[in-house]
Amino acid sequence: MLDIQKIKRIIAHLRVKKLPQDIYIEQLRSLVTGEGMLHAGTPYLINHAIKNMPVGGTVIEIGSYGGLSTNLILYLLKKNNRDEKLFNCDPWIYGGQKESYTDTSNIDGSDDITCADFSKYVKESFIRSTKFLNSNNLPHSFHLTSDDFFEKYKQNLNEKDLFGTEVQLGEPISFAYIDGNHAYDFAKRDFENVDKFLKKSGFILFDDSVDGSYFGSAKFMKEMKKNPNYKFILKNPNYLFQKIV
Repeated sequence: MLDIQKIKRIIAHLRVKKLPQDIYIEQLRSLVTGEGMLHAGTPYLINHAIKNMPVGGTVIEIGSYGGLSTNLILYLLKKNNRDEKLFNCDPWIYGGQKESYTDTSNIDGSDDITCADFSKYVKESFIRSTKFLNSNNLPHSFHLTSDDFFEKYKQNLNEKDLFGTEVQLGEPISFAYIDGNHAYDFAKRDFENVDKFLKKSGFILFDDSVDGSYFGSAKFMKEMKKNPNYKFILKNPNYLFQKIV
């Protein structure tokens, strides 16, 4: 029997639009932990959003992992002559195939690497790559779940980021890249939190939202396409939306 969902995913990957050849982006994949976690069409979508987003807001990234998308966003902000600051968050909690883990549990496929050690390694990789590639343009990064991050954001709190800079949260958002927990409830809640601060004409990009994906973020796209406050902009193959109200 044909797997219709699999066929949809294959077609989507074949039709992807890409940015013109960019040596920096090509090298970035080999410099930063998480090379396989950035879809080939995502730089095109991020660039479109940054190039066209409203002036004066912040850029939000939910889910940072080893820093690949973070350093990509910082590069594209600079390339497009945008001076908006990047804020991001990640709890750096290991998530594999099991339903639950403890810090002392071993990661999938390993007898001697604990979840705590793996998470620490990825976080340190994020900090190291970001300092190396963007020492003069560091993001405001926070070791927080997206729920905790937005709780502080709503209160306009002054917080010290991972790099030691104190900054006030709560500014309007011009572009948000939602790449955290891809379960339906989390993707929907991340959207709702972003929506409260997103400027009119601002953009939201959902990672792993490609048609045919089994992620909850893909399921949530059915609701996004019916949301009267948002306009569908691009599918490449992940979904990009713009706020119109």
